[in-house]
Amino acid sequence: MAAKPAPTCFAPSERALSDEIDRQFLVLSTHAIPVVLNAIPIIAMVLNRHRQVVHGNRKFIDVLGIGDIREALGKRPGEAFRCVHAAEHPGGCGTSEFCAHCGAVRSILLGLAGQDNVQECAINRDTGSGIEALDLRVSSTLVHLNAEQYLIFSINDVSHENRRRTLERLFFHDMLNTVGGIQGLMEFMVEEAPQELQADARLIYRAVSQLTDEISYQKQLLAAETNELETNITPLRSEDILDVVEATFQSGEQARDKRIERCDNCHDVIFYSDPVLLRRVVGNMVKNALEATTSGGAVRLGCSVDRDAVELWVQNDGVIPRSVQMRIFSRSFSTKGVGRGLGTYSIKLLTERYLGGRASFTSDMEHGTVFRVRLPLDPGGHGDV
Repeated sequence: MAAKPAPTCFAPSERALSDEIDRQFLVLSTHAIPVVLNAIPIIAMVLNRHRQVVHGNRKFIDVLGIGDIREALGKRPGEAFRCVHAAEHPGGCGTSEFCAHCGAVRSILLGLAGQDNVQECAINRDTGSGIEALDLRVSSTLVHLNAEQYLIFSINDVSHENRRRTLERLFFHDMLNTVGGIQGLMEFMVEEAPQELQADARLIYRAVSQLTDEISYQKQLLAAETNELETNITPLRSEDILDVVEATFQSGEQARDKRIERCDNCHDVIFYSDPVLLRRVVGNMVKNALEATTSGGAVRLGCSVDRDAVELWVQNDGVIPRSVQMRIFSRSFSTKGVGRGLGTYSIKLLTERYLGGRASFTSDMEHGTVFRVRLPLDPGGHGDV
């Protein structure tokens, strides 16, 4: 049985009466659904077809700051969370003009229509001592129980995640502007400095350039992890990629007392990929190989091609212990200490998520350690245009 509906600007305002809410709560209380919801570490509740709370998990109770789930029964999610717009219209949560733009209401309506979904929702919540702004990720799934429809509605607070990402963007923007300015100044100093200061000016310029590159790399990696990285697929020559990487590292500190060599039977082929990301991938392979190579040793670069793919590889004579091999592409795993290990992880991430290829390695006493990236020659049919 339902109460007489109030006017609405968006979602239906009709509500179930309190006795109906109590009945649905008792039905759910004898079912396994509440037990399952309590095992979920995010906010989860059960809504009836009128979008009213008829059950919820412990996380839901804790966030609301109530002693018992019964205190929230019959309320809609925005009312339970004290959304500042929930009381703007007589019909309550979901019925105001603002609610037409609310991700939570949209998610619930889609769920009641049988569409499992995930939405983003920004809510201003009245805590009693002020307004709290929350960024939420919400989802809805329809379930049937005793010939009745219920909706499992879950909420994940991503406010801290979004704030961190905003701060990261600001940090990288400001840092690159600042370091870029210093790099430009040092470039001028290299040209204008007296002869006796030329060597020092060049040393500082190289250090600032390396710092700029490292900041750009961290920005790029974070964008890759959050699926925000954009690719620029262009025609490339395999020899050009190896030339740039070899020149970058040959005169660097990591290659001191070590050699970077090119394989004699290296193939030169034109293929399509993102030059910036690919140089980063191959550069990380070379960097890791140099770190694993002892003084006087060599790191070798090579390229092979078959009918539809090109493979770039980097080899050194070291052997990776089997226990380390099992975790080589894991995020933040490194034998070099805490906070390291993003190099091999980024090789895998950039190659397989953004370049459409495959990253792999082998390590044994006979051949040393070889890291490979295998890429399609023309992933998007660019050569047919």
